Amino acid sequence: MTETSSIITLGVLIGVVILALKTGLGCGFANLRRREIVYVAFIYFSASVVLSYLVGVIALDITQNILATGVTMHLIIAIGLVFFGIKTKKEWLSRGNDLSRKTFLWLSIPCPVCLTATFLACLILSQLTDISNLWIGTIVGMIFFIGVCFFSFAVSSIASVFKIKNPATLGTVMLLFGLFYLLSPLIIPAYIQAKSISVPEFSVDYRKILLSFSIMTLLIGLGFLMDKHRGAKAKKKGGKKWTHLRE
Repeated sequence: MTETSSIITLGVLIGVVILALKTGLGCGFANLRRREIVYVAFIYFSASVVLSYLVGVIALDITQNILATGVTMHLIIAIGLVFFGIKTKKEWLSRGNDLSRKTFLWLSIPCPVCLTATFLACLILSQLTDISNLWIGTIVGMIFFIGVCFFSFAVSSIASVFKIKNPATLGTVMLLFGLFYLLSPLIIPAYIQAKSISVPEFSVDYRKILLSFSIMTLLIGLGFLMDKHRGAKAKKKGGKKWTHLRE
């Protein structure tokens, strides 16, 4: 394997770890038992093995047709994440209803985007290495399985320590991922196009930049202190008490 192939292979495996992190965030903030998290991780393991087998079966033109629908699937998942993220957060904060055991599926269960990315990872690894497709699927699946379990348990533990393990936090995470999914088809092509355009040189005044950031930080800090002061007043008046979910 050449040095370039090794770098590409490493990048593909890092991409798999990032997908495992996304799944771990959904499972970690949802009201799931450890056994249920292991089930989700096993689904990813099984999907990786199946997709690695399909790499040598599906024709190249069919693969290209599947990839052509990637943007549409991307937008559907993004809209679902935004809608159900807001719904999860709103239901918990306004009515105390826990929807996390259902809505986390949009973030954690293998979606068409994740399955396409996994298929591409197996396809690239099969072309860069001499390993059989079955072993590639097993390796990718094990990375998924270990990564999903590790990130889920780590996120759950850290969130419990900081007392932010609740459906509202899950809704916020889903909303952020949904907005990223919505913006990425616009930002990434624009960034690639911008890289090909020559940009004229211009001077940067670091003092003005530092002053601007200082003012922004001061305003954000004042806003945080004012919000905390209002929250303390509301607590003294007998505001609503929130309960934290079990692990």
